[in-house]
Amino acid sequence: MTATGYFALALFPFVFVAFWLGICWLISLSGWRQLSRHFQASEAGSQAPATSFWMQSGTLRKVGAIGFGANYRGALTIRCGSAGLELAVLFLFRFGHPPLLVPWSALGQIEEKLFFGLIRSYIIPIDLPDGSDGVELRLTNQRLVETVVSYQQAARLGK
Repeated sequence: MTATGYFALALFPFVFVAFWLGICWLISLSGWRQLSRHFQASEAGSQAPATSFWMQSGTLRKVGAIGFGANYRGALTIRCGSAGLELAVLFLFRFGHPPLLVPWSALGQIEEKLFFGLIRSYIIPIDLPDGSDGVELRLTNQRLVETVVSYQQAARLGK
């Protein structure tokens, strides 16, 4: 192998890591970044007691944006607690995705959608305090959505 071949081989891990971090950062632009400006949690797992759902799938999309948004397939940890809905991304994809704590007051009415008569999903609008366009969180786990609804109702009743 030539010297340039060894150099390219030695450089590959650095290029790969830079590429990986760049992709993670680009994915965060589909809604996570807007949420983190207003709802960044001090640390993941800060709520106690809470109901946790690990390795969940969900999609974040800015309201009014064209396209499907960022799909976090099996990479989300979602916790429901008295303070709000906590979202965190799996460690490998965390760059550009700080943990979030969205208060229950920021979550809108959950809308159920059925795609092609087969796939049921639930859209949760998240309003931003500055009045700008919000973000939509799309989930497919019915048990998770039922838990979100129960915590949301308890927060409205002041419990």
